[in-house]
Amino acid sequence: MVRAGIFIGVDRTGNLQKLNDAAAGARRMADWALSQGLADQTHVKLITDADGQKVHPDLIFDAIKELIDGPGVDQLLVYFAGHGVNINRNETWLLTDAPVRPSAAVNVSGSVELARYCGIQHVVIVSDACRVAPEGIQAQNVRGVDVFPNEGAADRAKPVDQFFACFLGKTAAEIKDPGAAASSFNALYTNVLLDALKGARPEVLEPGDAGDRSHYVRPRKLESYLETEVPRRVKAMGLEKKVNQSPDAIITSDASWVSRIDTPPGNATRSPGPLGMRGAPPAPPTPQNLRTVTETLVGTAVKGNRALLTQQLRRAKTVQIAGAEDLAGTVDRIAVPFGPDHFESECGIKVRGARIVDFFAPRASARLLGAEGDLLRIDGLETPAVSILLRFEGGVGTVIPAIPGFLAALTFDDGELVDVAYEPSVNTPRWQRFKDQAADLRTLRTVAASSSRHGRFRLDLSDSLTVAQKMQDAKGNDPTLAVYAAYAYHDLQAVERIRDMSRYLRDDIGVTLFDLALLGRMLIGKSIGPGDGIVPFVPLLSQGWALLGAHRVKLHPRLEGIESTMRDSLWSLFDDAGLEKLRHAMETKEVR
Repeated sequence: MVRAGIFIGVDRTGNLQKLNDAAAGARRMADWALSQGLADQTHVKLITDADGQKVHPDLIFDAIKELIDGPGVDQLLVYFAGHGVNINRNETWLLTDAPVRPSAAVNVSGSVELARYCGIQHVVIVSDACRVAPEGIQAQNVRGVDVFPNEGAADRAKPVDQFFACFLGKTAAEIKDPGAAASSFNALYTNVLLDALKGARPEVLEPGDAGDRSHYVRPRKLESYLETEVPRRVKAMGLEKKVNQSPDAIITSDASWVSRIDTPPGNATRSPGPLGMRGAPPAPPTPQNLRTVTETLVGTAVKGNRALLTQQLRRAKTVQIAGAEDLAGTVDRIAVPFGPDHFESECGIKVRGARIVDFFAPRASARLLGAEGDLLRIDGLETPAVSILLRFEGGVGTVIPAIPGFLAALTFDDGELVDVAYEPSVNTPRWQRFKDQAADLRTLRTVAASSSRHGRFRLDLSDSLTVAQKMQDAKGNDPTLAVYAAYAYHDLQAVERIRDMSRYLRDDIGVTLFDLALLGRMLIGKSIGPGDGIVPFVPLLSQGWALLGAHRVKLHPRLEGIESTMRDSLWSLFDDAGLEKLRHAMETKEVR
């Protein structure tokens, strides 16, 4: 196996807190790669801002392209240490000139998408960076660029494993103390990682095949080790209240390995303690953390055991795990039914936590009901579905589909659009087919929405089969569950499952949803027209925007620059300037 590595470290980013170990951490990772036998210069690329050098996206792109265009590699590891931000639920690495220069950054999600089809058999992304929302810094307008070539060298996706130093999303343990992060946390994650990669932790090593005396570090065991050892060391250093202590990972490979150790594990040295002293006790069994809490809730919801889910939610509110109580509270708030279950017109929108002050529906007739601004009755809409623009108090709004026979239920929490749910109006024949499975599907959708808001709605392979079956049974009766499931399948690189769901929707309700078409790779190099049967004409979930560039999707020209108008929200939410762009696009009747 021909291996290569690109190691990026950025200590200084604009006027942000200077980091102390990002460039040095990249150097240590590169030294490890050389000890693994990777060829110097040609297959080990070190890109840092040491000695006053600037790091910009072109350096990374050129290094990756040189490896792909050269003799080729079977495995590529891309490591980054530096400042990162969470923009629209996607990770962005900030380089030297960010955030003043908006393009001086890396779009991690878009780069991962391109990496899957770049022709390399196995790509590993390691991110030792914060994933905090860009509140209070200039990073709101940063738009990272993709650093893998957009050439589509492979017809089928290859595994891309992703390792992150911390969780993404609204967890209570997001970075609060930049000084603590700069002085300790960045070095900590990389050092824990290197202990495993160098063979210092025998419990991570797996033996080779018969006759092979080497031992190997594989992604799934590495994931388990990191999620246990990093929080342990954070706690030992007294930083648990100052940093996001929960590592995350998305693993899609099973056969590949990331490190080979020729020394038998019995000769491996014990890991240094959190302060660099040897003799530290071995890591305890994996503790319950936000990841395990989330996965437990998702697994129970998938199986439809609502009584057990209630117990687990009650337990999550009492355990001392950062983010668990907030996650459970979000589930509770979204799960409570609200508003009417039908309109005479059999179509409408209901809202809780916000007030509709204006709407735009050029392809339908609509009317606000009551004095609360929380109900919009829709009739006379063009079939099979159309986009409706909604503006709420506070100068924010969104665009969502209106689908005949369905009610859309929008839930806001602390100014964020946290859930959009579609269910059949009870005065339609569709409801009779849906009602028997309504409770299970509502439960699953509620957990999916809450987990997504807090940075992790993941399905394992067995869960994905169950969800796929439920989606097939429900067909178009719960369209938004299809949206959540599509993003979970996208993490698993299960493109065919996404395409299946898209076909179910199109066959049953006459349209598919933008996000399913995007994640199913059906929009590559295309623009969306009114006759394409896709609604709405932009991504529904904020995280979909980071993939538009990798798929070369052409939005309506009136939407140029709209991404800079987006608010921090799970579902796409725009300020007044963005709403004007959306309205102008809809006025042309060139979108549905």
